Amino acid sequence: MADLPGFPSVDPLFHRPAPKRRGRPPGSKSQVVKDPRSLGLHHFAFVRSALLGLDLRQSFDRYLAWAESTTDLRYVQNRKDALLQQIIEAGRNLDPGLPKHAGLHASLDLLRSQAKPVAAVQLPTLEEWVEQEGLDPDMYSEAELLDEYKAAFGLDNADALEAGAHLKDPSAERVRALNHLESLLAIQPTAEDKLELWFARPVVKRLRNVGLLFLKDLVNFINVYGYRWHGRIQGFGALRAGQVVFWLQLQQEQLRMAIQSTALQPKALSALHTPRVIPAGAPSPALPYPFGSVSGFPSGGAAGTLTLIDRELQRIALTPTLTGENGVFRSHMPNTLGAGNDSEAIAAWLSRYNEKPSTQRSYRKEIERFVLWCAQELRKPLSSVTAPDCQRYREFLKAVPASWIHSLPVPRSDPQWRAFRGQPSPASQKQALVILQTLFTGLMDAGYLVANPFRALMKSFDLPVSKVDIRRSFTAAEWEFVLHGVAALPSSPEAHRLRCILELLVTSGVRLDELARARYKNLRVETLPDHPPTWILSVTGKRNKTRDIPLQDSIVALITQHAKEFLADDKQLLEADELPLIRTLHASVPQWRQTSTGATEVSPVSEKPGLPLSASGIYAVLKRFFTKISFGCNEAGLDQARFLKASTHWMRHTFVRQALVDGLPIEVVSELAGHASIDTTSIYSTQELARKIDAIKRMKRRSVEA
Repeated sequence: MADLPGFPSVDPLFHRPAPKRRGRPPGSKSQVVKDPRSLGLHHFAFVRSALLGLDLRQSFDRYLAWAESTTDLRYVQNRKDALLQQIIEAGRNLDPGLPKHAGLHASLDLLRSQAKPVAAVQLPTLEEWVEQEGLDPDMYSEAELLDEYKAAFGLDNADALEAGAHLKDPSAERVRALNHLESLLAIQPTAEDKLELWFARPVVKRLRNVGLLFLKDLVNFINVYGYRWHGRIQGFGALRAGQVVFWLQLQQEQLRMAIQSTALQPKALSALHTPRVIPAGAPSPALPYPFGSVSGFPSGGAAGTLTLIDRELQRIALTPTLTGENGVFRSHMPNTLGAGNDSEAIAAWLSRYNEKPSTQRSYRKEIERFVLWCAQELRKPLSSVTAPDCQRYREFLKAVPASWIHSLPVPRSDPQWRAFRGQPSPASQKQALVILQTLFTGLMDAGYLVANPFRALMKSFDLPVSKVDIRRSFTAAEWEFVLHGVAALPSSPEAHRLRCILELLVTSGVRLDELARARYKNLRVETLPDHPPTWILSVTGKRNKTRDIPLQDSIVALITQHAKEFLADDKQLLEADELPLIRTLHASVPQWRQTSTGATEVSPVSEKPGLPLSASGIYAVLKRFFTKISFGCNEAGLDQARFLKASTHWMRHTFVRQALVDGLPIEVVSELAGHASIDTTSIYSTQELARKIDAIKRMKRRSVEA
């Protein structure tokens, strides 16, 4: 039995009865005991160690700690007594169904006995024990007999086999009795077992909080989330998680489920040994459920390779029942998409959004998920989906199973890739169903389908309406604290870039992606009658709408200083049209990658600084800063939780709210923020709420005297 690093060997006290004695006699009934947990080999090993006088705490840590909620010594003692009583009660219930010559009275009496310890008890020699057990020496090798002898008496070395070996406690007979009961009562776990059969109630409650009910759910959960799976379960530490994984590894033959290698070591280590891309022509990997895309969708694989999602596409495309050529709701007339199956129809419909890559990417993601779900859960193509099927998908989105989720941003060629990164919010669920209804409407209009099953579903759709939360913005005191935090930083290019990002966002209201795409060529100087020359930043936002945002001179000075860190003189600055407003300061972080020969190497994505800082990069810069200064919030009388939640979008909310407080006309603020409607901007106005509060305070109090 292999040992897990950091955990002691469990071999010596795990008794393995002879094959003849394993299993319960036919017709025997299950034990009726107070503790709902089953009796496994680890339970008998723990009790056996107690009978042999071994250290109780160490034995508990070795055999039972993974399944229990505490390691308090009083609990350990009580657990030992309860387990012994459970074994005795189970044997008593089993005894009536056994043949008379195989009765358990003697064994049960030994376990019930409270005999006082004596000085020593001499063990029988190996030859004496073989004769007592009625074993045929010709049927076993000497090594096998020796192993059985050691297991019977809980010995882990050969020295105790010498004539005259002694135990410090008169428990040899009780150990033999326990071994006999183990051969009749100990059961092996199965994948269908409820967690209550093996874990303590508090532990089961924690596992249920993440939707785990059976052992198979736990194994799948661990395989899905990998080495850090325990971080998603409150109250589960790394030590216990390692013990649980070790126990599951021991049981994988009985469970018929294996713990994947990704759960045994960090991803950074496994990346050196796991191929990231499947070569063309390689056999299709075994997947827990089909992942894939639709024919014609952009692929995540490199040239000459197929990703996991592409290979699943081929499987769907080559399965006659999933292609949609004979879909139930397929029109038998020609269609304007020129499509002969579902994959071609979806690809042609998505091509209309080629000029809107963000929209196309969002639509493709939701359609991929739905197509995968249809293939896995319904075993039917998209063109055969009915209204009840759509209702089932809606329920699926409300509680996406763990096997469909992987939170880490891995490539689509990675074996750990899943269709979902997390449980979708109500707003995301609504968006997914709206996109699918739009798809089916488009396929109907093109003459490919004759019905839209989502139309009936959407009529009764009832999800919370999303609303802007203006509380996700900084107050005047909080913003002053932010500025003090920036000023306290040592002078450096990083500190200057941070100040540039903060003040640009809070004085202009630009969105995160708009700032990431902004270039120096988007800046210009406008001179209007009766107005001084003013810097204008042009950005393109949602709905491909371009708007002009005036900038204060101090903000432009910050941007210029950030640019001069990479340019030698002002002349270069004037010629640097493609220079991004916010840039990287160093070479990118090294990443693992595979060369064309299959070797693994580490190298940065870019060797030089000054490249555009991505939206996720800007987001990370601000999140790190807000987290850092949050530790001084209590001294300033501010709420630390708000700074831990703060993000780039808080800056945009702060701009709109403060602009209205400063008296800017609401229509001007709406245009600067790029809102589609002035109604959205009005949400930020607190004047109406303040008027209601004042009115309520002026009311007379009317109360009933006690």
